[in-house]
Amino acid sequence: MKQINFLLALTLIISILSCKKPKTTESEGEFASGVFVINEGNFMQGNASISFGSKDFSTVTNDVYQSVNNTALGDQAQSVGFSNNKAYIVVTGSNKIEVVKDDTMERVATISSGLSDPRYFETIGSHTALVTCWGDPSDSTDDYLAIVNTNSDQVTGHIPVALGPEKMVKNDDYLFVAHQGAWGTNNKVTVFDLILKEVTNTITVGDRPNSMVIKDNYLWVLCGGEPDWTGNETAGQLYKIDMNNNFNIEATFDFATTEHPGFLSLSGDDLYYYMDAKVYKMNTGDTALPSSEFMTYNGEAYNMEIYNEKIYITDALDYQQEGTVSVFDVSDGHLINQKTVGIIPGDLGFNF
Repeated sequence: MKQINFLLALTLIISILSCKKPKTTESEGEFASGVFVINEGNFMQGNASISFGSKDFSTVTNDVYQSVNNTALGDQAQSVGFSNNKAYIVVTGSNKIEVVKDDTMERVATISSGLSDPRYFETIGSHTALVTCWGDPSDSTDDYLAIVNTNSDQVTGHIPVALGPEKMVKNDDYLFVAHQGAWGTNNKVTVFDLILKEVTNTITVGDRPNSMVIKDNYLWVLCGGEPDWTGNETAGQLYKIDMNNNFNIEATFDFATTEHPGFLSLSGDDLYYYMDAKVYKMNTGDTALPSSEFMTYNGEAYNMEIYNEKIYITDALDYQQEGTVSVFDVSDGHLINQKTVGIIPGDLGFNF
């Protein structure tokens, strides 16, 4: 009787186990976890490239797009975005977006129709993204957001916006677009309602808004101001905008006329920005700009971004030789690693 019961129990266990989906381990490519560096390359020379670094940038592999696909990336790579295990590399000078698998860099599609001077890519839904497009950089009437279906990897529509749309930032309800003004100047931030799927507001800020972050219910917008070479120099400004109160400007922080900050980033409750070879740190609860720098950078930043408690600074050096990426600890500013990448390193894509 005991033997029969044992056999019945064993049969039941085998039956239960046979109904479970076997556990599998999905293989990951060599670019599954790390940092994409978008190397712009020289104007009209077609030498844009992609570098890939480990999380702490202790190792870097250059020219990964060309190595994998056996073809050049194109002219003036601008930025990268991610959606559905794919990386979307915006190549402005070539008027296209190269779509690759984000873990192997294998090209799966090229989006070229429906784009005119594309700049930045932002996912807004499971199968939808927006791309800022200048159109003719000297024409204030033809700028738009291209709607991209990330299933078919095609542009499916256009949303007209103000001159010179650039970087975007979003939360669950809104997407914000900063308008620097392309070859001219602008001082607007477009508000795109992600629920209504339409532009619902425009916020007037300072000259040349260049970067934005969202913390709690506030949108922070950093404006570089008009540089000296324009002949009409204006001061940089930092705006704190209440997203729960009709996008009212709650506070404005004014820089000196000759000060032109950029690359606003966020880590915890602290804002960071770059100006004149120095990085400044400011708590979101502060009522004045910092009086001294957080750290000094020995070079000239082409871009700065903070991710996973690290400060990444790209440096184009002389814009002819290969540039560098330096990684610093956000807690005290000490250098972790510095590596040589491609020509004119700009945008960074964090794939981890």
